[in-house]
Amino acid sequence: MNYTKARLASLLVIIAFLLFSAKPAITSWINNPQNSPKTFIVTNLTLPEKVGQLMMVSFRGEVANTEAQRLIQELHIGGIIYYNWANGLTTLEQVQKLSTGIQKLAHQTRSKIPLLIAVDQEGGRVVRCPITEFPGNQALGLTNRPELAEVSARMIGTELAAIGVNTNLAPVVDINSNSLNPIIGSRSFGDTADIVTTFGRQALQGYHTAGIITTLKHFPGHGDTNTDSHLDLPVVHKSLQELQITELYPFAQLASQTDLIMTAHILAPALDPNYCTTLSRKTINYLRAQLNFQGIIITDSLVMAGVLKQVDQSVAEAAIQALSAGHDIVLLGGAQLHGTSITNELTLTDLKQIQQAIIQAVLSGRIPETQIDQSVQRILNLKQKYLTQKYLTIDIPAHSAVNLEDC
Repeated sequence: MNYTKARLASLLVIIAFLLFSAKPAITSWINNPQNSPKTFIVTNLTLPEKVGQLMMVSFRGEVANTEAQRLIQELHIGGIIYYNWANGLTTLEQVQKLSTGIQKLAHQTRSKIPLLIAVDQEGGRVVRCPITEFPGNQALGLTNRPELAEVSARMIGTELAAIGVNTNLAPVVDINSNSLNPIIGSRSFGDTADIVTTFGRQALQGYHTAGIITTLKHFPGHGDTNTDSHLDLPVVHKSLQELQITELYPFAQLASQTDLIMTAHILAPALDPNYCTTLSRKTINYLRAQLNFQGIIITDSLVMAGVLKQVDQSVAEAAIQALSAGHDIVLLGGAQLHGTSITNELTLTDLKQIQQAIIQAVLSGRIPETQIDQSVQRILNLKQKYLTQKYLTIDIPAHSAVNLEDC
């Protein structure tokens, strides 16, 4: 892609203005329950409590309403994701009040485990919260100044933290290697593995300086596709050797520096010819064993057509297979957006049924409970690191009895 010098100069002026004249909308954490010095002690979690920790969901409401209360206190949900269309996200005060309210609901539970509160705040065309707007990854990459990615991420992170958002589903480290790609494009730092890796590393540093949990996405790389995984299942037609020097390269270089990695609903036959990444134990094993990633692996939203096509349109089955494949968190938020129409939005009843299906899969042995325990341990370790100022005392038994009527 060719860009004129005038366009590049214009981008530099815009970025310079934002970085040196704009200030974060809020620069301190105000009444944020996540900063309480209280020590959270978690012992003998029930199976429903464990499964709840593995679920990140959305709900409709601009405040901590009854639906949020039931999700957190009855389903023991461990993570919430915000969307503009579902949660308002209109003012800083509104988002902060929402964050404070749902964290208080979590604090009122038996385990008192704080919530992961996540957004997609990438900059550019993918933003959720009403904080200072920053250029997208492509604009940053065109400057050839990686330090700007650090500054941008640090300022975004500072403002997110101020309104109670602790997890950003960013940065994107897909390589913009296919001009026909309908979903990545300007969300990418550039069209080479080196550029994406260099800028991605700086972005991770910026978010971590601000105390924000980071997410590399979309593993194993969504850049060289010509299909939107919201609508269909993309296929990456590259050999393993080709993937290792292109799409996989940023993940291999940055895996040790991020907290989460989000997988993509794509089929990469070089890694697994039968199952898309979301459902593929082979691909998740590659991420763990070959890239030595020790953090949390999260799915992309399971209401997307890319994955549902492989599980007969069953979100519950997608969740079971994703956990069985080795994911730690299943993202059950969002909806299919078709213009102004919203479809495939999961209700409280849907989420309860999905949770019960996962519990049944554990009880039947389809998903080993020891594997569930390992995922919960990773999540608690992350929350311990970022969401409390003292260490958790964690004692997760290998097996727990559960009464399904209580789920």
